Amino acid sequence: MKDKFTIEDFFMKIMPGGVMLVVLYLVFGKKLNLNLDKNLDFLYTFIFFTFSYLFGEIIQTIAHELEWIIFSFFKFYKPSEIFLYKDNPVLKNENIRSKLFKHLDLSLDTDYIEGYKTLPIVWWKREKQQRSQSFFWQLYTNVSDSDELKTFNRSYVQIRAILIVFCSSAIIFYLTDKNELAHTCIILWLICLWRARGMARNLVFKTVMLNLKKGR
Repeated sequence: MKDKFTIEDFFMKIMPGGVMLVVLYLVFGKKLNLNLDKNLDFLYTFIFFTFSYLFGEIIQTIAHELEWIIFSFFKFYKPSEIFLYKDNPVLKNENIRSKLFKHLDLSLDTDYIEGYKTLPIVWWKREKQQRSQSFFWQLYTNVSDSDELKTFNRSYVQIRAILIVFCSSAIIFYLTDKNELAHTCIILWLICLWRARGMARNLVFKTVMLNLKKGR
């Protein structure tokens, strides 16, 4: 059972799903005329966690499809697609970038000499960054067992889900004329979006640093 349900399931699925259920109950609970029996507390708890998990799965699916909103800070590229380019926002330190190129047997003079700023934003002019992605997955696989990296990854996936929760809650509150709560959710969404941007960048940066540390 321990292998099937982990703390990651709780933070990444049950918590976001549970919050969404609470919002729905606060808004629509009275209209449903739910009569809860105190003698069935265990049953209600079981139902709550079950539906929280199911809602969490749906939220994570939507969050994955809308991840491009976070990547808009990187010209709609994944951080793992642009971390090798010159003057990129992921590896800002040129000394670290130089060490990474040496680690990957790349040349600063011939490989990824284009600047990040020259990369096109519009999708029809963009080229798939499969080579850059393959380098990242190579680096990630080397240190995927690191507890530090697992924590970074779990936190990123969690905040990605929180974005969907705040966005969905704002829409629900607007539709039910609870504008103050809707505005609060929008503000929290913007704060979490900026935080998600930093975490997406740091996930790639931390992967690089762990590899350089391991390669010493």
